[in-house]
Amino acid sequence: MKVCTFTLKGSVGVPPRVGIVEGSEVLEVHLEATMLDLLRSRDSDRWSRRTGATYGLDQVLMRAPVPRPGKIVAAIVNTRAMLGGDDVVLTRPRVDMKAPSAVIGPGETILSPKSGIRPEVELAAVVGRTIHRASPEDAQKGIFGYTILNDVTAPSDSREDAYDAYRRDPRTGKLAKKTLRGPLFRSKNHDTFCPLGPWVVTPDEAGSLEGLRMTTRFDGSLVQEGSTSEYIFSPASIASYVSGFLTLEPGDLVSCGSVGWAPGVLGDLDPTEFVLPPHGGELELEIGGIGVLRNEVAHEGDRN
Repeated sequence: MKVCTFTLKGSVGVPPRVGIVEGSEVLEVHLEATMLDLLRSRDSDRWSRRTGATYGLDQVLMRAPVPRPGKIVAAIVNTRAMLGGDDVVLTRPRVDMKAPSAVIGPGETILSPKSGIRPEVELAAVVGRTIHRASPEDAQKGIFGYTILNDVTAPSDSREDAYDAYRRDPRTGKLAKKTLRGPLFRSKNHDTFCPLGPWVVTPDEAGSLEGLRMTTRFDGSLVQEGSTSEYIFSPASIASYVSGFLTLEPGDLVSCGSVGWAPGVLGDLDPTEFVLPPHGGELELEIGGIGVLRNEVAHEGDRN
């Protein structure tokens, strides 16, 4: 099943609706319920209650499938490519958070600061039931489905937010002045920095998550290329880990991290230094079996 949030083309002032995508059609579900309402409902028939209205995909505009998630937990450096080398080992996930207010949907515009942005194509799990201190197996049962999340980042923010502090050297035990990388929060949480969509694909339709091709294109040029097989920790493993200290609730998102860069893109940059060319254009993120997420990029100051 593919579940979406949509509006009708040409409609003004009409709240988004929830639908199920079947082939080239969208079947409307629960006229007055939002995606969060349905995810949080305990009604086992909530997805089968149709209004009877059916629309062609060419009649609708897809919106962020979960327009305002409860919280967004995002894994970082969850592939070897983002770690920068095969000799680096992680024994547990590393996570950060994105602000729910940063979410936008397909077709909406990402506003880039003058310093530029880095797109990151990620598989995101949508939580459908409470996950608390769960094993990976139990965490998997709490995942409603999967969507694409663009973990848009402004790398210059972290560089600007770097600071000096005295820290103990773990090798020598001595205090020493060090320059520490700035926190990621500002760099990842500008308004519009969390495109999401185009819909949520349930596990029964998604099937195996192994080997799903992941790509990012900017104005048609390949920027990122990889596969879900590169993930060090699976969606269920990340959700399990997070649930050990933070309860995950229906409507939350767990994003699994990004893949590396297409050949010739990075040059001598490290994986975190890349930014898109300094002009507007279209970003197209695709994960095989999940869908395609498209957004325009405009630089702040170029729009009123």
